[in-house]
Amino acid sequence: MRTKQRPIDMPIKSVMCSTCPFGPNGCKDVMASVQQRVLSNASQTCHSTGVAIGKRRDTHLCRGARDFQLQVLHGIGFLSEPTDEAWAAKCKELGINK
Repeated sequence: MRTKQRPIDMPIKSVMCSTCPFGPNGCKDVMASVQQRVLSNASQTCHSTGVAIGKRRDTHLCRGARDFQLQVLHGIGFLSEPTDEAWAAKCKELGINK
């Protein structure tokens, strides 16, 4: 498990990549693992912007994982609505913006 923290302001993919575990043809085992991680540890980088010839090149957060986070955080009342805008407003409210 990596312990290096990723920047909180890493951009989020605007759409799910074609192989996203949260997509219609995604791997449900991977999705379950990512769901647990994004609720208990940290946001997920998009695997399509991940490993390249043995080197990390993470550039974006996973759209599917973020949509899942938004739904859960809205469902428990933490976010006013399940949107990126509500997430950004909550971050600003909590003083965790750049």
